[in-house]
Amino acid sequence: MKSFNYPIGIVLLVLTLGLQSCWEKDSKGNLLTKYITTSSGSLNFAPMMRSDSLSVKNFKPDTILHDGKPYTGGLAQYDLHEKIILEGYVKNGLMDSTWKFYYASGGVRMEGKYKDGIDIGLWRSYYGYNKPKITKLYDDYGYMLMRFEYYDNGHVKNYQNVKAPMFDNKERQYDMDQHGETISVYVEDSVLVVKQGEKADRVGKNVFQQGGTGHLNIAK
Repeated sequence: MKSFNYPIGIVLLVLTLGLQSCWEKDSKGNLLTKYITTSSGSLNFAPMMRSDSLSVKNFKPDTILHDGKPYTGGLAQYDLHEKIILEGYVKNGLMDSTWKFYYASGGVRMEGKYKDGIDIGLWRSYYGYNKPKITKLYDDYGYMLMRFEYYDNGHVKNYQNVKAPMFDNKERQYDMDQHGETISVYVEDSVLVVKQGEKADRVGKNVFQQGGTGHLNIAK
């Protein structure tokens, strides 16, 4: 039977590299953020921040590097108490697919998808434990199409959408109080129709404000 005698230095190197690989990842196989660098030199995760066209146009996503090369694989970050802060996937150095960001309590703070480092599709943020705070819909290029904001009691605080075919090519904005009653409405190229209650006041072009207990109705 043959025996192989390897130099002790090579054996130790192989063992060290194997252990290092284990140290760098969590139990799910996600690389820990403390073992990555970025093209900008700073590590800053800021989802749902870009709402206007200019901010999207000027945005350049960071390239995430591991051992000096664009990283592909799962990524995770934990706090000092080993509570998860974020987890997601990176493809060719850019954030991709589904990402989740967490409160220290364990509840989801934000969740959504990336493509080539840019927010796309439906993104949601929460007050805590599935209580919605803000919902945004982005197109495949990172431009925001629609936005909902909620009170902590679950009622919608405001709604807005851009001018796009999926919204009948009309820009809209609605503002509501904590009880769900409409405060003001903006609908592009629309007229006001009051059907119940006290008269509503027109406060600007295509903008209407509730004047009493009546309901605002906008004719498209």
